[in-house]
Amino acid sequence: MLPWAKGWIASQVLEAHLVGPSWGRNSYRFYRNFGTSRLDFVLEKALLRLPHHAFTEHDYRATGEVDFGRAIERWAASRGLGRESSFIVSVEGMWGGYSSIRNSRPFLLAKLLNSRDALRNVYKVTSRLEPSKPFVAVSMRSTQGGFRVLKPGESPRGKWNILIPKEWYLWVCEALRQHFGETIQFRIFTDRGDADFDEVVRRFNPGQSHLQGRTECSDLLLMAQADLLVCAISSYSLAAAFFSGNPYIWYEPQLTLTDGLYSLWGYERFQEKEGSLSRRSMEFVSSLPSRVAGQVTPISFLGTAMDIGDPLPDSLVQLLEQRLSSHDPRTNLIEYGCLPALHQKGPCLR
Repeated sequence: MLPWAKGWIASQVLEAHLVGPSWGRNSYRFYRNFGTSRLDFVLEKALLRLPHHAFTEHDYRATGEVDFGRAIERWAASRGLGRESSFIVSVEGMWGGYSSIRNSRPFLLAKLLNSRDALRNVYKVTSRLEPSKPFVAVSMRSTQGGFRVLKPGESPRGKWNILIPKEWYLWVCEALRQHFGETIQFRIFTDRGDADFDEVVRRFNPGQSHLQGRTECSDLLLMAQADLLVCAISSYSLAAAFFSGNPYIWYEPQLTLTDGLYSLWGYERFQEKEGSLSRRSMEFVSSLPSRVAGQVTPISFLGTAMDIGDPLPDSLVQLLEQRLSSHDPRTNLIEYGCLPALHQKGPCLR
């Protein structure tokens, strides 16, 4: 999705036609999700054989911009593309991360919503959720999906596509249920079911319905709608968190720990440099007081790190309790709710 988003942003900035991505060659056969031809790669391959401009990671870094649109605009101006009557530009890769493609979310969501079976599956789940209860989405992966079990003694710090122990999911979900009781609801998501998945479903959502057809996009959309996302160590969970903007819980042992601060990308060579986004974030968070007058700092952290045995962080509890109160339709004006007047006013004449 990151290259797709970059291509779309580039097409907007350069006023060009977007070609791709080529789902026909995708091993997961996503051409079925998006209704493209199995031979869609032929055109893209032919275009890349013609003289073209490749916007690379080096070009992106050289602009000094974070936003992909501003970066490619500066690059295109330096190349004089605005003076050319026709040209071909290629973009690729996950470099730049989600910070660079924030403005692509409406485009990507539109594509996901219009994919095969997506709206039908989303409605099937959301229509059975209790609107007054916050929704917790739990993302699990399996060895059949290419995720591996760590070797004995192997540290998970900074590693990707590894399986999280079932016990972690059970601990996190039980901690949520112990605190909130029946006022929250769960749905468990996975690429392929196994015994661990079945146990989490049995304990936290035993009546979970089975979805039909292509579920890759609908699962992602449903996870993005959740009030809280319990993440797997996968780009799929990252995408859901990117679309959501709501709180999420991450497996603490996987996070990079530097000077008492957690990060997802701090281990990367570029992020270790002075002035990188990770370094700037570390400087900012280090400057925050951990407590203000005995209260949790007013800064809200969307991401929460938890390990087995950890209690629910106070900041997360506060966020979820706020979500819980906001779910009551009786406090929502557009759903026949009402709210107290902040200032006393005279009678309203009709």
